[in-house]
Amino acid sequence: MTSILVVISGNSMWPTYHDGDKVEFTKYDSDDLKVGDIVVAMHPFKKDTKLVKRIVKINEDSTYILQGDNPDPTASEDSHNFGPVNGSSIVAYIEC
Repeated sequence: MTSILVVISGNSMWPTYHDGDKVEFTKYDSDDLKVGDIVVAMHPFKKDTKLVKRIVKINEDSTYILQGDNPDPTASEDSHNFGPVNGSSIVAYIEC
């Protein structure tokens, strides 16, 4: 398995991860993802921005609802803002 190192930027995944944490993710290659897994995904509207979020729901059409762990709804830009993402947007994951 190939892994990538991600440096967490911001507080959207607090308390799981903190700003500046270095986290090793497994490169995504079509393995089955499940609710609860944490993923690195490309932002659907910001071309060069990657997001670290938790899968909170998998829709019947195989799209994913992503959400930050921070309970403050203003602390995370996630599926609340941009809707579900396609599996092709996901680049890495941690199985939880």
